[in-house]
Amino acid sequence: MTIDMSGTYWVGTEAADIDEYLRALTADGYPADRFVHPKCRCGIDLFRLHVDAEEGAACRTCARCRSPHFICDSEEAWDAGEPTEVVCPCGLKFFELAVAFSHRDDGTVKWITVGQRCSGCGILAAAVDWKIDYSPTSHLYDQV
Repeated sequence: MTIDMSGTYWVGTEAADIDEYLRALTADGYPADRFVHPKCRCGIDLFRLHVDAEEGAACRTCARCRSPHFICDSEEAWDAGEPTEVVCPCGLKFFELAVAFSHRDDGTVKWITVGQRCSGCGILAAAVDWKIDYSPTSHLYDQV
């Protein structure tokens, strides 16, 4: 894991760097303590990403087989919003992803943050986050 923090953006060299970025990003709010990296059924871990920050929703689309997949409970809010495609400042649209989970004292998920690393330049970012206000929440880890 090597993250370059010297420029305008944090730049990582591997997918695990997304975890460190999200850990730092969430530290002052709802600290993330569990990270899940999605992988498509076809075996690839590179995706296009569409998000709706207002509704708190994200959908990843596999770069190889183009299969779409809603992240966690996003499908419930998808039709109510206006999703947009995430584009890196370098112009590319393919990312490695990590979903960070912040928890309440009772172990239920309180907050979800979706982070990404550009497949071209390595820029690390977080496209969307949202609060979870229901329980139980253990199913969310399997819906990344």
